[in-house]
Amino acid sequence: MAVLVWSDRDGSLGNSIRSGRRVALSAEEYRAEAEDLDQQLDSLLDMAWHALTIITRRENGKPRFNSFEQVWILGRAVHISEVMRHEAMQGEVRTLLWQALTAKAWYGIRHDMTRDPRWRQLIPSGKNQWRTRTNDKRLDRAYDFLEVGFWLREQQLQDAGEVFSWEFSNARKLYVRPTLRSLELRKALLHWLHRQTPEIREFAEITKTDVGFIIFVKALNKRFPASGPGSALLPQHYPEDELRVIVSDVLDTARDAHFL
Repeated sequence: MAVLVWSDRDGSLGNSIRSGRRVALSAEEYRAEAEDLDQQLDSLLDMAWHALTIITRRENGKPRFNSFEQVWILGRAVHISEVMRHEAMQGEVRTLLWQALTAKAWYGIRHDMTRDPRWRQLIPSGKNQWRTRTNDKRLDRAYDFLEVGFWLREQQLQDAGEVFSWEFSNARKLYVRPTLRSLELRKALLHWLHRQTPEIREFAEITKTDVGFIIFVKALNKRFPASGPGSALLPQHYPEDELRVIVSDVLDTARDAHFL
């Protein structure tokens, strides 16, 4: 089907219907379904915003937003709302929903064209590539924060936050490696982190490209490659206890290579 994507040009509101499927004349033929989905997104964003206000820490009376929390909340709200099951999303890729959801939140436009500026607080700082990338091959990258958030929703916020040290960049480093995306691996990684010294856990919080968490990600990726020797069995194919042993051996070796 299709989605409705809002726009705001100097205060002039507009929208367009977009579809990834072949249409007879234009995607406008699916406007009724897209408008119904747009109304459901109002409830989704209200739910997400209220959740964000509950967990966001405040400093000097002002909220201090964390991008990891923001993307997790959006991903969990999408899951709970079941908008993926909506008629308008049947046969469509998730990127279309991300386009609709991001523009709607950023511009704060409800289905009746009233405004809700609070929703913009759901979009992590710096995640604005979607405003300039509309048709190029890198469009999916512009919405990767929502894709990662939807993936993270599989874990409770506290567990997911501990795995990635509450850093979106850490989560993305694991997500971009498809063989490492399983929930089973993240649980094993959390189990290993719980057994480490404060010094090691602090090191895992470093988000620079060449140190910290990425060292452990690369070690796991080498153990579970996408192709070639060792690629036949993924983390989710092992029993929990066996996977924990494998992950611990891999990460212990990576840790010792760095600290010894």
